[in-house]
Amino acid sequence: MKLGVEEGREFDVYPVGLLRDLIQFDDQFHLKNRRQALRTLWRHLRRSWRRRNYWSGYLAEHRQLGTRCGHGWTRSRAYRDLLEHLDGKP
Repeated sequence: MKLGVEEGREFDVYPVGLLRDLIQFDDQFHLKNRRQALRTLWRHLRRSWRRRNYWSGYLAEHRQLGTRCGHGWTRSRAYRDLLEHLDGKP
């Protein structure tokens, strides 16, 4: 089973919050923009650390429904969480 497609259902899974900021930091840091990368990461942490969704890691969304999303620290956990929401589990 390919992640993102199951029985005609299509999903998008992407990093958000802290995980997205860390990926961007890593990209900027290796491009020799180290000072700017540190400033940006620090600014995002100060601004966002209290928000609950900042710690989600990955979000999985259905392309057509879009009413619920799954979240988790790994792509597969976000995907499974979305499937639980779509199947009606609390």
